[in-house]
Amino acid sequence: MTLLPPLCACAVCLVIGKGNQAYSDSPLENPACIDQYKQPSATIRELSGLLKDMRLKSFYNGARKHTLTFSLATRDNIDTELKEKIWNYYLVASAPLFTYKTYREIEPDVDMGDDRADIHRKSEACLLMEKYIGLVRKTNKIKEPVKNQIIRRLFLPYYARILKQYKNAQEPNPYQRDAQGNPVPPLSDKEKEFRKREIERIKRLPVQEVLKLMREGSSHRSFIETRNEVFGDEVKHLEKALMKLLVSEFPGQYGKVENFILEAGYSKEDIPGLIDRTVGRDEKTDFLYKGKHRQKHDKLYKKKK
Repeated sequence: MTLLPPLCACAVCLVIGKGNQAYSDSPLENPACIDQYKQPSATIRELSGLLKDMRLKSFYNGARKHTLTFSLATRDNIDTELKEKIWNYYLVASAPLFTYKTYREIEPDVDMGDDRADIHRKSEACLLMEKYIGLVRKTNKIKEPVKNQIIRRLFLPYYARILKQYKNAQEPNPYQRDAQGNPVPPLSDKEKEFRKREIERIKRLPVQEVLKLMREGSSHRSFIETRNEVFGDEVKHLEKALMKLLVSEFPGQYGKVENFILEAGYSKEDIPGLIDRTVGRDEKTDFLYKGKHRQKHDKLYKKKK
């Protein structure tokens, strides 16, 4: 019987590992790395099974319903109330976002009620992880080494992964036009020839078929444009929130902050601009300013004087 918890956790880990083969990021560390979270619940095992089978609409619907069962967490009960939440956020962070193609093709008969349900689940997870990081730090119910594990091995990597997913989620918009009405980017000769043939083909279709294509095109355009706009807004919010969390968690430790920034999909060249537009330079963030970035900032500061 003593083998049951590790076996259950291992099963969930294997499931998520297989589910992640569709994209290049390595699997996230699951909550079983902490003793009290080793045995996932039946609900978590069910959700991980949906994710393994790429039944993403059912997964996101189930993840939402799971959150409705959560009790209010405070720093007085965070030690007992965190388990289901952490496993839920692990799965949500591990799950891929929809594209227009996958949203149409995966479980077409399942009603999500919202074509941004995947974004809502991930953004909600980030918002709540921000809250729980604060509660974990403040509580006296959890020992310091375990606090560090929860925050640094679980919450922060999950948060960084979701931010990275949003950064990489922008879909090319085949309907984008410049001021003159030309496609952006410009079409190649091969694409122009294909489009010309398609126009001739569509001209020969019955009116009902043409109307159907127009509706599908409108839906395609709306889906991509709306989600791309949401992703842009979410990246701005999450990158700022993540930087504040990192500065608070790793004061004076540039290397550790940098590691999480890289995990979130930024390059080393991106870091100076990210710092400037999110946390800026003050006494708490001064350690983030290094080398040429610091020299450039010092020069700007002197000019302002």
